[in-house]
Amino acid sequence: MTQAQSNVTFTTPMLKAMSNPLRRQIFDALAAMGTGRASDIGELLGLAPNKVSFHLRELAKAEMIEEAPELARDKRDRVWRPAATGYTTGQPADRTGDGSATAMNAYLGQVMHDEQRRLEAALAHAQRWYGASDSRPDLAQLSTSNLMLTEDERQELQRRLDEVIPAFRKDQQSGKIASSQPASQRKLWHYSGLLSADELLNGSHSGEQTAQKPK
Repeated sequence: MTQAQSNVTFTTPMLKAMSNPLRRQIFDALAAMGTGRASDIGELLGLAPNKVSFHLRELAKAEMIEEAPELARDKRDRVWRPAATGYTTGQPADRTGDGSATAMNAYLGQVMHDEQRRLEAALAHAQRWYGASDSRPDLAQLSTSNLMLTEDERQELQRRLDEVIPAFRKDQQSGKIASSQPASQRKLWHYSGLLSADELLNGSHSGEQTAQKPK
C-alpha cells in the first residue's frame, strides 16, 4: 500500500478540479471514508455511480486521488483513495510564475461559499437544538479559542493541529477508539479549522499607514 503524502501544496490542476462543487463534495466523501468505490460514494451522497465515476476520474487526472488496486475484487473493480492526507494553499513564493491566481481565486471562492452555508446552517441548528424540549441529535458544534502567539508558536500550534485528525483516524481504524454504535451508523461530518490573526479584521496587515491630516 502506498504511503499517502501529507500537506501537499495545491497545484493549478488540483485547484481547477476542486473548483467544481460536486467534485469537491465527492472528494470530501472519499477523504472521510479513506477508500471507496463510485458505488459507495454514490450511495452516501445519493448520486448515480456513473456520475461519481466521471468526477473520480477527473480528480485522478489532477492527482488528487489514486487507485488502490490491492483492495480491488477483480481487474474491473476500481477502488480509490486520496493521494494525500492533507492539502494546503501554500505560501505565495511557492506559486511564483505558475499561473494559478485565477484557479486559486475560483477555488477559494467556492470554499468561502461552502463554509458560509455550513456556518449559517450550524447556527440555525443551534438555535433550534438549544431551545427544544425534546431530545434531538446534535449535528454541529462550534468551538473558538484566543491565544497570544509569536510566529514560531503559531507554526508549532498549526503543526499540532494538523496531526490531530490523522492520529484520530489511525486510532479509529485500529479499533483503539471504542464506540457503542456500529460502523453502519456513521454519518459524514465536516471539520474546518481556521487559525486567523486579529489584524485581518482591522486591516493592519496591509502595511499601509493612515495618512496624517495636517493640523
